[in-house]
Amino acid sequence: MSLKKNKLQVLAILSANLKKTQPQLVPSSVIAEEMNMRLRELQHVLKSMEGGGEIETDLDLQYNLITRKGLHFLGEHGLDASLT
Repeated sequence: MSLKKNKLQVLAILSANLKKTQPQLVPSSVIAEEMNMRLRELQHVLKSMEGGGEIETDLDLQYNLITRKGLHFLGEHGLDASLT
């Protein structure tokens, strides 16, 4: 899968988290499982996304959240990026 498609999928997962009553940081292991991707592969994607400002993550790339820039990126690609 291309980097762009992986980014969009990660952002969609993180965006869906915002719709929960009490959104939490999303563990990388959960994202990797939903994407059927090895954690090591996902960490490369997450590092790229953090560098681009689309997500925030901890130093160990274990917990993640979407940023406004990430929400905007989703919206630009016609995916649901609402905060409600």
